[in-house]
Amino acid sequence: MRYKLPDCCLHNIYFAFVHPYILYGLEVYGNTYASYWNKLIILNNKRLRNLQKKVHTSCNESLYLQYNILPPAQLFNYQLLNLVHKMVYSPHLLPCIFWYYFTPTSSIHRYESRYRKLYLTHVTTLFGQRILRFKCSHLWNILANDLTNNNASQCFCEKLKLLLICEPM
Repeated sequence: MRYKLPDCCLHNIYFAFVHPYILYGLEVYGNTYASYWNKLIILNNKRLRNLQKKVHTSCNESLYLQYNILPPAQLFNYQLLNLVHKMVYSPHLLPCIFWYYFTPTSSIHRYESRYRKLYLTHVTTLFGQRILRFKCSHLWNILANDLTNNNASQCFCEKLKLLLICEPM
């Protein structure tokens, strides 16, 4: 069937039947260990290879670049940073439980801090570093200021996607 359909139809099939299932709940299950991700990543790579008519030895990065999508691990970071952007610039679009989920550094102390935009709670374990509040704050703090100061959602999403494609976090 893949040889009879044009590439644009195969592209639409991926975005209709595979991509939404990867996105659904990614913020919850994406913070797990890499060993748990392996089956999902392998299955996703197989689907991309089949739909793009590539051999099994083709490079995984080219599969994602051809469809202009992010690998699941980068997609997780993308979704988290979008959540923080919505919280910072348009909290009314989120449920009220997220309104005070992140604390700006300016509300903790008055002096200017170069690198810290959101307050990072002190964690001492690897498990603590996987907590969503810490992970989101950490990712937001390492973004460039010109990206975090952009309050337009569409522009932020486009620039963030380009950044994650070029320089994975």
